[in-house]
Amino acid sequence: MHVDADGEPTGRENATAFTGFVLLGFSDVPHLQWVLFGIFLFMYLTTLTSNGIIIVITKVDSGLQTPMYFFLRNFSFLEICYVTTTVPRMLMDLCTLRGSISALACATQMCFSLTMGSTECLLLTAMAYDRYVAICHPLRYAVIMSRKFCAQLVAGSWLGGIPAVIGQTWGVFSVPFCGSNRIKHFFCDIPPVLKLACGDTSVSEKALYVAAVVYVVVPSMLIIVSYGKIVSTILKMSSSSGRAKAFSTCSSHLVVVVLFYGTATITYLQPKPSQSGGAGKVTSLFYTILIPTLNPLIYTLRNKDIVVALRKLLSKLLTLEIWQEDEKALGTLGSSLHAPFEGRVFFNVLILSVHCPSLVLWLDLATKKTLDVSMMMARAELTREGKVCSVRFFILLGFSDLPNLQGFLFIYLVILTGNGLIVVVTRLDPALHRPMYFFLANFSALEICYVSVTLPRILFNLWTQKRAISILGCATQLCFFLVLGATESFLLAVMSYDRYVAICNPLHYPLVMNPKKCAQLAAGCLLAGIPVQIGQRRQIFSLRFCDSEQIKHFFCDIPPILKIACGDTAAHEASVYVVAMLFVAVAFLLILVSYSKVVSVIVRLPTARGRAKAFSTCSSHLLLVLLFYGSATITYLRPKSSHSPGTDKLVSLFYTIVTPMFNPVIYSLRNRDVIAAQEKLLLKM
Repeated sequence: MHVDADGEPTGRENATAFTGFVLLGFSDVPHLQWVLFGIFLFMYLTTLTSNGIIIVITKVDSGLQTPMYFFLRNFSFLEICYVTTTVPRMLMDLCTLRGSISALACATQMCFSLTMGSTECLLLTAMAYDRYVAICHPLRYAVIMSRKFCAQLVAGSWLGGIPAVIGQTWGVFSVPFCGSNRIKHFFCDIPPVLKLACGDTSVSEKALYVAAVVYVVVPSMLIIVSYGKIVSTILKMSSSSGRAKAFSTCSSHLVVVVLFYGTATITYLQPKPSQSGGAGKVTSLFYTILIPTLNPLIYTLRNKDIVVALRKLLSKLLTLEIWQEDEKALGTLGSSLHAPFEGRVFFNVLILSVHCPSLVLWLDLATKKTLDVSMMMARAELTREGKVCSVRFFILLGFSDLPNLQGFLFIYLVILTGNGLIVVVTRLDPALHRPMYFFLANFSALEICYVSVTLPRILFNLWTQKRAISILGCATQLCFFLVLGATESFLLAVMSYDRYVAICNPLHYPLVMNPKKCAQLAAGCLLAGIPVQIGQRRQIFSLRFCDSEQIKHFFCDIPPILKIACGDTAAHEASVYVVAMLFVAVAFLLILVSYSKVVSVIVRLPTARGRAKAFSTCSSHLLLVLLFYGSATITYLRPKSSHSPGTDKLVSLFYTIVTPMFNPVIYSLRNRDVIAAQEKLLLKM
């Protein structure tokens, strides 16, 4: 065996024995392993789902059968393929902590990654040319951008880079590798792999720069020229509405171009001395993961045609389910009503009931015909048979009086992020492995579940403007809402008990609030309310609803549901008060007793500093108690005569949305331990 002056193996022998690499990925932050795994898994699933939705929408919707959306469909498919070349491997490495990869697998990943990257560069250029023809030559657009030409452009984008990429991959892996086999990256990319090569790599580096110029610089210059002509044409338009519409068709594409070409240029065209492993990983995350995730969001939020098509698709899926359930309810009449529907292509059905004289069936078929006569005959036959009129679906009016109220998505993301951050911080920081923060982590996880019972449905209703919800869906939402609400009441009481023991009996605190006891208290909070709340939900939905199907609320809650029930609801209202007293008033009284003892002990402390520190550990919890119990008491314990839809919705917003949103803010601003833990986590990242 030949060795050099330092006693290390020479390149030839080591290259012969070389069999594979080790992808270091994010091994420098092992404490964030599962956090990163969860984030990247979520982003990967989001990328697959959202880009898949764009593919389906642009394929199914007749209004999107234009060259622009043909390219967008191919671009979304490309993003799915692109992200699949890197993320599954990265997730496996994060899960197993084994980054080993064979030379053949590394070369294959590099080849596919470069192929997808070059295809994206060329496809973005083709999309820019499409916008140039559409705006600068609108009368010739249909002739120039024919179906055949569009297919040729897409095929050329896919095939254009393959020969160069294969040659470049062969050139990189024909270089011998000696010394370390550790790639400081999360996938096999050219710059980090070339750093491990021994011998002269100048040829491979020059080939990389040439390829980057051909596939990054030249397409970006063509895009700039196209948009230069587009802007000059738009500015010459006489009407401001025409200019705004023309700009809107380009803005989404421009955002994606800037994000992709900016990060790709930094990665492949920066000087070799300025390249670093950490910066390379962060930059690569943009064009390999972040952009494919944001692509559907950019095109959805900034393109009205996509938004309208998505609403239409969701409406069809929703109303198809409603129609299928309603056909089952018709029984023997279903066969007689089914025949006229044969051959239908598209329909948008809003069915409130077909066997209730007080409700209406609207049909909008692709044939533009209605079957009102058939439905009237169905109602008449059911009425003659003496069947009971009962609502099968509710309509959640929600914020229909405020149709432009679209800020709930931002609020939901803030709640998920803020409470999720508290869960992660209290889990990772050893200084927060105490009962107080164990309950806080459970409380934050509960807030995420609690808000997810109502807010996604609100967002769905605001997005589609279709507010129908089946009785089963309504009962399920009510059941989960009540169970989680009861859990929150008990958990707040347990958190106050924890503060009582910590301040009033500090010497016994580790013994009393041991890990087993804390786990039992948390489990008891979750399980205690389930039997009662399931029974209450069953009692509520044993009522008949025949007067109205409209629930004047944004989710299925007991008071607004009882308002639309027919018959005597006194017994049900009494049970609501009893349960509210049990889960709200009793828990609140326990909290008052705990804090009265806490305050009596604090005021007797000899030092002002000790009193301030003791109060600071309780203040955050007290604020949440006042927000939650105050709004819950107003909702469930005030007299029936004082209920009004507007007031009910406003008060419900506090304990369903405001409290979960402010929980992280309150604990972050008023708790130094949590602040310090968050700062440590950010520094590590």
